[in-house]
Parts: sequence; C-alpha cells; structure tokens
Amino acid sequence: MAVLRLLWRHRALVAVLVRRELDARYRASFLGFFWSLLNPLFLLAVYAVVFTYIFSPRFPGADPYPLFLFSGLLPWLFFSGAVLDGSLTLIDNGPLLAKVMCPPEIFPAVTVLSHLVNHLLALPILLAAMVVSAVAGLHPFPWTFWMVPLALIPWLLTTGGAVLAISVVSVHYRDMRDLVGHLLNLLFFASPIIYSLDGLEVPAVLHRLLALNPLTSLVAVYREVVFTGRVPSPMTWLMAFIVGIVSWWLGTRVFLRYRETVVEAV
Repeated sequence: MAVLRLLWRHRALVAVLVRRELDARYRASFLGFFWSLLNPLFLLAVYAVVFTYIFSPRFPGADPYPLFLFSGLLPWLFFSGAVLDGSLTLIDNGPLLAKVMCPPEIFPAVTVLSHLVNHLLALPILLAAMVVSAVAGLHPFPWTFWMVPLALIPWLLTTGGAVLAISVVSVHYRDMRDLVGHLLNLLFFASPIIYSLDGLEVPAVLHRLLALNPLTSLVAVYREVVFTGRVPSPMTWLMAFIVGIVSWWLGTRVFLRYRETVVEAV
C-alpha cells in the first residue's frame, strides 16, 4: 500500500512521464500514435491468413482460431513488453534519479502504464474483429466484453509486481534483461495462449504442470470475457486475483528491500 500511496501522491508526474514515454516511442514516425492501432491490426491479419490457409489448429471451442489466439496474445504482449522494458527502466533513467529528487517507484509504474495504454488502444481492433466475426456468422459476439476492465486488474497487479522486482534487481545484475527474455519465452509456451488446455494431448503430469502455471488463470479469465462470452467461474476469478495480489506483494517487498541502493547502483 505504501507504493500505491506514493504513486498516487506523484500521479501528475507519472502522467507526464507516461506521455513522454509514449511520445518517445513514436517520435519521428509518420503515423505516430496510429501505430498503436495498426500494429495489432497487422498482427491479426497475419494470424488470420496463416492459421486459416496454412495451419489449421483444432482445439475445442477455439474457432475461429485467429480470434482465439489474438484474445490470449493481447494481454501477454502487455505483460511481456512491460516486464522486458522494466528490466532497463531504472538503468535508463539513472541520470534523472541522480539529479532530481524523484522516487524510483515512479519509473516502473510509468513502464507498466505506457504498455497498458498501448493495450487499451489495441482493444478496439479485437472488438471490431469480434463484431465482424459475429456478423459473418463465424462466432457469436461475446457480450461479456464489457468486463474487460475487471479482467485486466489481475494482469495489472501481476505485471506491476513483476516489473517492480525485475527493475530493481536489474540495477545490481545487468544481465537480468537477457535472463528475463529467455524466461518470457519459456513462460509463453507454458501458458495457454496458442493452445487450449481442453483437449490438449500431453502426458497427465505435463497437463497438471501447465494448469498450475500462475498465468493460466489470468489467460482463462481474459479469454472467456473477450472471446468465449462466458462469465468466468468464481474459482477462476479467485485464482487470477490471488496470483495478481501475491505478485504485487512480492514485487513491492523486493523493491523496498533494495530501494535505498538504487541511486548508487545506477
């Protein structure tokens, strides 16, 4: 709670830095912020072509597969992008930390929020794809789509906790970004993003391990809301929020443990 109170107290500075981060990301580009819409649109178009005409994966309840995949990939891109950038956020802002009385908690928060903005800008593409799919009779429109803000809360807590921990550890161990990249690749394939656990033909032990993956419940909640059109079960909601709360708690504990050494280390 101490971290949240500090961020709320400096909310104006956080907003300015998020805007700066987004401006820097699209500076000198012809289309600017429109890339936030075009990138997911191009991604969806590629998946639609590849998984319709080249590969045809079959999982129960996963038709049309491009939308099934996209609904799991969007929150993952938010999480993985924020975590990867978070491994360098304190290092990149080292001069600002050294010269200005600026709480270091602000920079991980800016990283997470800037990726959250990109995620929110991509949601209209997914919504439009769902509408077109429903009109074409390919898939019923998920009327639970309005629950996206609630489904994003566990993702936001999990991502925030992970970024806080990784950002401060990376200050002391500069090879953390390379390690994080490999761990994210492993976590991607261990999470039910490109596949569904239902009907997955793997050994029972591996199936149980995949089900125990902390991100499994987060992916399930988000996908059921934006793709399946069902309200997730109370147990699925509970597991997702437990993962988010534990991640945030652990992340803040690690960050506060090394907070005082950040300025000297950067």
